[in-house]
Amino acid sequence: MKKRTIIGLLLLLALFPARGGTAFPVLKSLVLPGWGEYSYRSESAYIFWSSEAALWIGFAALRYSAHTQNNDIQTFSTLHAGIGIYPQSNQYWADLGNYSSYLRHRERMLENRTPEKIWTEDYRWEWDSESAREIYRSLYRKKELTLLSSEFMITGLIVNRIASMINVRYLKQKDLQVSAFALPVAGGGVLQFGLNF
Repeated sequence: MKKRTIIGLLLLLALFPARGGTAFPVLKSLVLPGWGEYSYRSESAYIFWSSEAALWIGFAALRYSAHTQNNDIQTFSTLHAGIGIYPQSNQYWADLGNYSSYLRHRERMLENRTPEKIWTEDYRWEWDSESAREIYRSLYRKKELTLLSSEFMITGLIVNRIASMINVRYLKQKDLQVSAFALPVAGGGVLQFGLNF
């Protein structure tokens, strides 16, 4: 509770300007990359805002894609493995692709002396063909890769904040302006960075 209150107060302090006209630019960059640069009227703020927007859009698109792929996996396994109900467990979906049937899964768990990992009879399955199980495994791997990619977007959001905070400290200490310019041209584009002393 105290931790949340302190974080809330720090965020509120970042919203109100101090005597010099800029209030906690580093904290502003932590909240929204580019906001701290904007306090110094640096054009690099637009670069950080653009990258932040692109990362959030990418994250949302990948999560939506994973959700859609998960629905496809459920439908496919219902049609080809005969499952009716299923638990909300990633391990179940992995086991579904690793074993041709519930009975084979059960045998293997008993051989490994891990009866606690055996699913209940309610979640039994049996693939109608080996090729259907391989297709399922491919679909499952694609979904997992999509989820992993969305986690990389989160890493990008963190790196963007760190870079923005470093840039704000640099702007504060050097009192210089960093500018960037992007221009699309045929066959590519031009990105130009500049420093004004």
